[in-house]
Order: sequence, then structure tokens, then C-alpha cells
Amino acid sequence: MKQHQPLNVRWVPGTSNRLIVTHQESEKEVPLQKFEDVCGRQATFPLYLQGKTTLDLPRKQLEQLGI
Repeated sequence: MKQHQPLNVRWVPGTSNRLIVTHQESEKEVPLQKFEDVCGRQATFPLYLQGKTTLDLPRKQLEQLGI
């Protein structure tokens, strides 16, 4: 069983192609395209509706995002 870890995601204010991803104590800015490539386009749907989302991702995906 893979261990998943929570990742909080929100838009960089004033942008439509940059995201702020927060995991534990670290925060990083990630391009929307990279986020979609790693997590899938469906992971962005809550962002468009609510402006933020929380995902439970395996360690490998977190590493792909640079977290």
C-alpha cells in the first residue's frame, strides 16, 4: 500500500497559470502545466470552482512536483 501525503494547492493571486503548493512546512510555486502533467487535469477542477484544493499524493508525485 502506498503512503499518501496531503498537498494543499491554491492559485498564485492574479494569475491563471501558476499555483502555490504547500506540503507540511514547505511551499513552492509550480506552473499549472506541470501540475496537470503530474496530477492529471481532473485535479485542477476544484481549483477552478473553489480556488483551492487538497490532494493526497504518493511520495513519487510530490517529488515530481519538486516538493
